[in-house]
Amino acid sequence: MNHNEFNIIVNGRPKKEPGPSITFERVVALAFNPVPPNAFFTVTWSHGNQGGSLTPGKSVQLQNGMKFDVTETGQS
Repeated sequence: MNHNEFNIIVNGRPKKEPGPSITFERVVALAFNPVPPNAFFTVTWSHGNQGGSLTPGKSVQLQNGMKFDVTETGQS
């Protein structure tokens, strides 16, 4: 494994990402391919006892084993 690659889980599916961080848009693209047009998404992440949410235009530092849940929340 490349030392710059992180093993993460997106909607229950294992993925490898280069890091060091991941954007909201990238997480959505990993979860939904293709991404539905005009859709809104909620992204939450957890790692151990830490967690949070990711909003459009933001990113989070990757850690091995992070879990991301992406939910489609409706249309514009």
